[in-house]
Amino acid sequence: RRSSDLTLTKATITIENYLGGKYYFTTDEIKIEGKNIYLIEGKHSKNSLLPSNGDIKDGLLKMILYTNLKEVKVDGVEYNPIPVIKLTSTKLQGSILSSDNTDEIKSFISKQNFSNRQIIVIENLFIEAKENNILINIEKAE
Repeated sequence: RRSSDLTLTKATITIENYLGGKYYFTTDEIKIEGKNIYLIEGKHSKNSLLPSNGDIKDGLLKMILYTNLKEVKVDGVEYNPIPVIKLTSTKLQGSILSSDNTDEIKSFISKQNFSNRQIIVIENLFIEAKENNILINIEKAE
């Protein structure tokens, strides 16, 4: 971990439009690495391998807002925003990112006890992530 890296939980984001309207959102985490700022929306499931579709859709809605940000600053310093949905469960083994290669994704999926429906959800989420420049992180909860 470099000293310039920073992770904050429950950070407040203010989105201002060109008409001066302000909208306030809370992210579950913000992680700064170099010139990148990861805007992380976390969804967790205790009893299932994946959070509910409703929770995932809620996260995707915020991601749509975050992908349209034109300028992101923290204390006057501009960053490149990277919207992230982090899906966690204590029932998972390991972790995967939507940006990982196909073999890594297949290997991760094969190690879980996903239903066919859950595999389709993950595949569709990863397609959505690529098309909309967001990052999906699926990992075992600590």
